[in-house]
Amino acid sequence: MSFAQRIRELRKAKSWSVYDLASAIGVKSPGYVSKIEARGEIPSPEMIIRLAQALGAEVRELFDLAKKDKGQQLTHTINKKYDEGYALY
Repeated sequence: MSFAQRIRELRKAKSWSVYDLASAIGVKSPGYVSKIEARGEIPSPEMIIRLAQALGAEVRELFDLAKKDKGQQLTHTINKKYDEGYALY
């Protein structure tokens, strides 16, 4: 399960809209929550803690999922850059 999937799952378990979650974490725009859920954006550590508190989740679980996803994103970026560089050779 990805960080985004877990956030969505926790939000839906509370029957919250993205507006509700945005309000609970002190964010003015529900678009921020959508970036996390739909585009897989990994928020700052401070925001991960706020999300965990608002959603009743374990902070450690969310940090672990965020770390895994960020690692996968970085690996994908590195591989893409390597392939682009190799194609030039």
